[in-house]
Amino acid sequence: MIPQKLELSNFLSYRETQTLLFDGIHLACISGLNGAGKSSLLDAMTWALFGKSRSRSDDDLVNRIAARQGEAAEVRLQFVLEDILYRVVRQKQQGRTTVLEFQMAAGDDQWRPLSEGGVRATQAAIEHLLRMDFDTFINASFFLQGQADEFTTKTPGQRKEILAELLSVNLWDQYKAAAAERRKKEEERLVILDARLEEIGAELDEQEEREAALAAAQAELDAISQRLESQTKLLEQMRRVQTAVEQQKKQVQDLRQSLTRAEAQLARLQETMARRQKERDGYQALLDQEEEIVAAHERWQEAEASFQEWQEKADAFNRLQQERRPHELTVERARSRLQQRRSELEKQQERVAAMRREKEELVEALAEGKSRLEELAAELKALTAKEEALHQARAELQERQGQRELQQQELSRLKQEAQRVEKLRQERETVQANLREARAALDRLDEQLNALSEKQERVVVARAELDALKAEQPRLRETMDKLHDRLQKLQDETGGECPLCGQPLSDEHRREVLADVQAEGKQEADRFRANKEKIETLAAEVAALEPQLQDSGRLEREQKAQQQRQATAEARLQEIDRAIAQWEENDPARLAALEEELADKAALKETKARVDELADALEAKGELEEEQEARRRRLSEAEARLAEIDRAVSEWEEEGKGELATVTARLEEGEIAPEAQAELARLDEEIEAVGYDEDAHAAARRARDELAEAPARYQELQQAAAAVKPLEETLADLRAQLSEQEESVADLREQHQQAVVQLESLADGEGELQAIEDEVNDLREQHVAANRKVGAAQQRLAVLDDLRQQRKEEKARRAEITRLIGRLKLLEKACGRDGVQALLIEQALPEIEEDANALLERLTGGEMRVLFETQRELKSRDALAETLDIRIGDAAGERPYENFSGGEQFRVNFAIRLALSKILARRAGARLQTLVIDEGFGSQDPAGRQRLVEAINVVKDDFKRILVITHIEELKDAFPTRIEVEKRPAGSQITVV
Repeated sequence: MIPQKLELSNFLSYRETQTLLFDGIHLACISGLNGAGKSSLLDAMTWALFGKSRSRSDDDLVNRIAARQGEAAEVRLQFVLEDILYRVVRQKQQGRTTVLEFQMAAGDDQWRPLSEGGVRATQAAIEHLLRMDFDTFINASFFLQGQADEFTTKTPGQRKEILAELLSVNLWDQYKAAAAERRKKEEERLVILDARLEEIGAELDEQEEREAALAAAQAELDAISQRLESQTKLLEQMRRVQTAVEQQKKQVQDLRQSLTRAEAQLARLQETMARRQKERDGYQALLDQEEEIVAAHERWQEAEASFQEWQEKADAFNRLQQERRPHELTVERARSRLQQRRSELEKQQERVAAMRREKEELVEALAEGKSRLEELAAELKALTAKEEALHQARAELQERQGQRELQQQELSRLKQEAQRVEKLRQERETVQANLREARAALDRLDEQLNALSEKQERVVVARAELDALKAEQPRLRETMDKLHDRLQKLQDETGGECPLCGQPLSDEHRREVLADVQAEGKQEADRFRANKEKIETLAAEVAALEPQLQDSGRLEREQKAQQQRQATAEARLQEIDRAIAQWEENDPARLAALEEELADKAALKETKARVDELADALEAKGELEEEQEARRRRLSEAEARLAEIDRAVSEWEEEGKGELATVTARLEEGEIAPEAQAELARLDEEIEAVGYDEDAHAAARRARDELAEAPARYQELQQAAAAVKPLEETLADLRAQLSEQEESVADLREQHQQAVVQLESLADGEGELQAIEDEVNDLREQHVAANRKVGAAQQRLAVLDDLRQQRKEEKARRAEITRLIGRLKLLEKACGRDGVQALLIEQALPEIEEDANALLERLTGGEMRVLFETQRELKSRDALAETLDIRIGDAAGERPYENFSGGEQFRVNFAIRLALSKILARRAGARLQTLVIDEGFGSQDPAGRQRLVEAINVVKDDFKRILVITHIEELKDAFPTRIEVEKRPAGSQITVV
């Protein structure tokens, strides 16, 4: 993937649309102040391609100003892959879903869409095209801030985890987990199966007990059946007698119900007669008060007429009062508005008076301010000439200091070079000793590897023979089983035909066949046992040789390391001799000359003194400029205030003053809503004409209320006169009905008593019938229970045959599950960290080591190399442990990583990191064509930075684009192209230099 064009809008610190064209850029640095937005360019690329960045949420990527205005962040990235141009467009508006478009160039600024049905499907299409996901892309192409040493500073176990993750080897952890999960399920099945087999065995042991239980249940059933048949016949006889009793009971019950209804009817007639008699007595009492009630009703009619007359006058009075209310409100509102306007105008009059006084003060302040501004302008003009002289003096001082600093750097470099040469002379002896040790170690390793090669050949031969013997054993076992079956059949048959071939078989022929089968069986059994002993012998031999062969990988790596050590030492000796010769040619004389030049500081001190003198003189310029600006601002404000005062005074004189006099006069003379006041006068005349008296109205109401009960009592009197005669007729009818009902009740009571006597004579044997019914029902329940018991005993006995078949099947299934569990355990171990994963990592390490050392040789001039070790000897016992140690060596030998300087550590980190990137890209099936280094120079000294720049230049042909992010000024000129990022009020902006 080669980026061609990047466009950003409202993305992080980028507000306005910024475009970065990569055409013509091969190696470039991205520079700018901290926080300017350098790393945001990388975020834009990863977000466009994969929808991921350093931010936790996509909403955080939207520029804050754009988010408040409802605008969306947008990134457009064009890139080339396999000579085809593609474009990815990703948009995000805060609070809404992301929009993703994927396109391919179709010529003449035309784009053919490649987007799928949704964002996820489109993202999957992009990753399929790139052959990388976000993690692979970041780990392969990006060297991010603070992550260069993430691999080397970890523990061996953590290194293996990181490497496994980068190489996707940890995918085997999922296989291991799947195998473990399957094994656990099978083990659970085995536990359940064992429990089931135990249950089946326990049930089969109960056969005799279940047969005895069936016989007992059958005997019990027969006895209950005989007793039930006898009692059933007796019950049928008793029930015929019971039918007659039930019929008599029904007759008694019917007579009792008729008697009850008759008695109830008699009670109702008595109650009705008493109620009607009481009602008639009440009406008669009311008729006795007739004269008094009629007189009270006449007085109430007179009081009601008087009250209605006064009520009509009250209604007219209230109506006129309601008509008067709106006119009163109109007058009050008009008076309130005039009073409020007069108050406003009086306050305006007071403000205008205050403004006239303020104007006099402002005029004096303006004159004073203009005079002071003229004085400040003269003083600043005089300081401007001194400022120009200061700039010239500072430029001269910076030039002298820069030249002196370069001389000091050169002097420091020469001194360091002199020290390095001295160390090189001392190092020569160490390197020579190291070379001798490496050659001796190589001779020893060659002997050990030759011996291991012979053992390896023996292990291969033994394993092949072992596999052949193991493959033959099942066949021998099967043959032995068949011979055993034949032998068993021959021994079981006596006379008749041969059970094997069907021919007539005599006793002598049987003995011959038996002898042949026994001889053949013994021969196969002897071979089986011999194979078994040989398998055990070979397995023991292989088990003894395999631990010795485990040293093969370590010895080969150590041999390679010693070969590298020898080559490094030889190359280092040549380099030491070449460096000493180069130093002695010119550098000692140059060192002496620089020391003499730097000793003379007179000219530098003179220039610095002149700069300090001019700077002191210009210290007051800032204060004067601030005072000048403040006075200008105050003058402008005063002039604006004068204009405002003149405008306010003019408006008062033209309008406000006259209006105040008019409003005051209207309030004093009462000229307020004249039409409403005239209407109020008219309504007052009409109210007086009505003649309403509120006290007389109240007296009429009291007189009417005192006689309020008279109409009701008069109505009750009329109702009583109409109701007395019908009530007397009803009472006569009720007396006749009551006499008839009393006779009917007496007759029914006599019939009921006779029926009860007859029922008692028939019910003497009812208790015995109930006892027999209870006994029959109990026997029936016992018969059903006994039947169930027999059926259950038969079922429990019959199920044993099924259980025997189930036990046979379950045992076969158990053997199968046991074999499967063994295989899953082997698979689980093979997929673990010490199995296939370790093997894949070991296969990748030589490739990583080779790439890292190739780059490290460029970075250190061949002084340093790295070696990865995956096994180490245990101190507690004679065995090897899996590890991932990093050994770093230079011409002086090997040292721990922590003992190297920060610059040296970073070079090692950089070399290993780039090697990991290359293998990661190769494993993903993608070409590593773009490399981004974010802040990789901070820990380097000037020489280390230069070497790192040189290393980048060396590997630049391996990449189509290399982008280096830095804020170190001195490195900007080390790259042919510079991408400047500057943060401005309108957002970050990009400039290509």
